[in-house]
Amino acid sequence: MGNLTEFIAQAASALFGTLVGGAITVHVARWQTARTLTAQAQIAASQQAANATLAIEQRDRQRAAVAAHNLLERLATLYAWLPSLPDVGLETPILSIAARDKCRAAMESIRHGMQTDLFAIADSEVRDRYRSLVALSYDVGYRQVGHTDRPRQIRDVRHYLRYVQLSLEAVIDGGALPAHAVPPVLDRPDGAAWLPPQIPRHWRDPADAS
Repeated sequence: MGNLTEFIAQAASALFGTLVGGAITVHVARWQTARTLTAQAQIAASQQAANATLAIEQRDRQRAAVAAHNLLERLATLYAWLPSLPDVGLETPILSIAARDKCRAAMESIRHGMQTDLFAIADSEVRDRYRSLVALSYDVGYRQVGHTDRPRQIRDVRHYLRYVQLSLEAVIDGGALPAHAVPPVLDRPDGAAWLPPQIPRHWRDPADAS
């Protein structure tokens, strides 16, 4: 009888140990599964957030590139009529009336671009350069700032315009902006035309010599 009792006790102890061990194993397996699922959910959420951020950045870059392209087209028109820029505020232009009117229209176009396309470009430095160009154009055209040196007026605006063009091209290409440069002072005594501090290799244009 004693042996039977001992056997039953040992069997019960073994069964209890098996049950407890099984319960622990199930608990650990569930904990590991839950932990794995939580980690996977966190990774998926992080990846989704990263994808959303990337999509927003790509959309903003595309919008900025389109806006920069539109502004470049406006600047190209003004560039073509720059010789008449000092005439826009004159009743009797030195050059032709038709050229003066074309230059006026180009100035209005770049001013309009400052109020539309420019807002799609997030870079504040690019926006400031474009606005400075608009101000320069109106200073020469309507305010007659620096009018005693007409050729230098035109060269100053032409060079700064090309500097802004390069800045907009950097927005389109996703490259580095040209180094910061203070806009030209139109009524300075110096007769040399304004140039940026760093001139890229493709800066030169046949019209720059005029």
